[in-house]
Amino acid sequence: MKLNVPEQTTPDKDDFPNHPRKVKKWLSSLKRANMGDFTREIYNGLLSLNRQATTPKHRLENMETLREPTRYIFNQLNKHFINRTLPLPEKSHKITHLNQALLNEMAIGYKILIFEASNNLAKVDTKTTLIACERSLHYYSELLLRSSQIYSELPKGVWWDIHRIYGYSELKNISKKSVKDTELSIKDITTEDYYKQILLFSLARPNALRQSDAERLYKSINSWAKLTTINTSPSKNKLNRYFVSKLDGDLPPNCVSENDLKNLEHIRSIETYNLVEHLQKIDNESDDLHSAASIGDKVSQETIRTLVSSWSLCAKRRFSRAERKDDIRVSIGLNPIHKALNTEITPPRPKSKKPNKMFSLESIPEHEKASKDVFAQQDPTFFITHPEMKDEANRSAGAWDMVAKGRTLTASYASELKEQDQSIGELFKEDPDIHWKITNVSAGGYCLFWDSDLPSRALVGELISIREKEPDHTYQWRIGVIRWMQYSYESGLEIGVQVLSPKVISCQVQRSEREDEEPFNCLMLPGIKPIQQPSTLLLPAHAFRRSNTLNLHVYERDMEIKLGTVREHTGSFTQFQFSQMNGDSTPDDEDSGSNRQPGKKNPDNFDSIWSSL
Repeated sequence: MKLNVPEQTTPDKDDFPNHPRKVKKWLSSLKRANMGDFTREIYNGLLSLNRQATTPKHRLENMETLREPTRYIFNQLNKHFINRTLPLPEKSHKITHLNQALLNEMAIGYKILIFEASNNLAKVDTKTTLIACERSLHYYSELLLRSSQIYSELPKGVWWDIHRIYGYSELKNISKKSVKDTELSIKDITTEDYYKQILLFSLARPNALRQSDAERLYKSINSWAKLTTINTSPSKNKLNRYFVSKLDGDLPPNCVSENDLKNLEHIRSIETYNLVEHLQKIDNESDDLHSAASIGDKVSQETIRTLVSSWSLCAKRRFSRAERKDDIRVSIGLNPIHKALNTEITPPRPKSKKPNKMFSLESIPEHEKASKDVFAQQDPTFFITHPEMKDEANRSAGAWDMVAKGRTLTASYASELKEQDQSIGELFKEDPDIHWKITNVSAGGYCLFWDSDLPSRALVGELISIREKEPDHTYQWRIGVIRWMQYSYESGLEIGVQVLSPKVISCQVQRSEREDEEPFNCLMLPGIKPIQQPSTLLLPAHAFRRSNTLNLHVYERDMEIKLGTVREHTGSFTQFQFSQMNGDSTPDDEDSGSNRQPGKKNPDNFDSIWSSL
């Protein structure tokens, strides 16, 4: 069986000692007080051991001995790259690469035993083979986690080895046999369980999860994996789409159609129906999305809903992409977006004599509404369509367009527009989000590229506003959320943005019972009556709850509102429907519907970081 293992050579007398007794003596002589020296010694010793020929018994004993010191190192290295913004600084990137190299070498040490057993190069007993299969998948699963936490893909060849290791354990009828693992919170685990965990974690689309959520999922997935099964042929379903892995390939598991299942010999399907049903039950038992914030290792309700979507039978992409290469002005985070809107947009003067009339699409006088031609086809996707995807003739100059573009609904608009453009340059002069470029667009959102080595402010689940030029040469802020990130040292950072609304207004709220409290910045998304989309507020995460009564200040208007249904909740913001108290209201009907050139420095050269560990 072919596996990616280094060549083994007979050691000379001056080489690193590979006898277990000498390895233990060497380990006892190392001082952990100096983390850099300790890590360097362990890393170099592991490299030597994995390239020396030795007996399977001695190799297994050496690898088991090295588990504790390498675990100590992993726990120390993680703090250098977990919960850091991307792209990583040079030192953090090297530490990340070192962490991955150590995980890979630990997997290689056990993988050599599997390679020797499968190719009859040495006499390896069944127990040793079983331990080697479990341990190698253990380190590969952690390598998958750590790669996902910096939104990068697994190194080439890793998926090949993962599939072949499981396939060999299945061939030897040991895939369902339990192995004790002291590094796990559970008593024992099987090779099949680990393989299912790895497949499920990959299918969960970790590049669309926050770093902390990926860690919580990793710790919870063991019990969930037991609700799934691996079959040699997919079970029939209505959609004719299946989650499968190919044991003879170097690709992650994927959702494929029945037409793609030509050769079933090397295909394994993972059935997730019972797991999805279990997660849906958990979701239904919680009434308040906001109350299910992540605490400790508990997976949040918002993440559970994401997992239900990811582990259900996948649907095809809804929108086609249109390639586009441009600089783009964006702002990331609720408060920065609020500031950018206030700097650029001149609020309209209230026309109504009722100062607390609800400021939404429903309350705008009929003659100022968008043209009815807009709603002729009753197509909801119009409201999240990129301007280049629609003809200019189909656009309207409705009241919300005027507000969101900064028009004052007065004759002074033309002269103010010129002054506005001059002030925009100053707004973005020192903007930390100035290095974003747009790479492609679709009806549902954008793909953006970070053209800088500096850290960005991008986080999965964070609000982002994108400033686009309209066909009439005015500017429009669109509000969206970062749904996924993809990062590699060579290609840089890309993010996927889903548009929440093509229009947004900045406002402030204050709790009615706390008049002395500092107001909170928030964003209001317009309600769109023809598609029964209510107005919503984007508020700081964890700051408010459903049924809270707030004083809303928007464009020189004050009104008392009550928060209603939570439409979305991430670690960065919460989106509430709301209704106006003692007046005309907004319905809160719950039942309504250019890549960077590769760096010249070698990431495998860790000499510059030992002293800083």
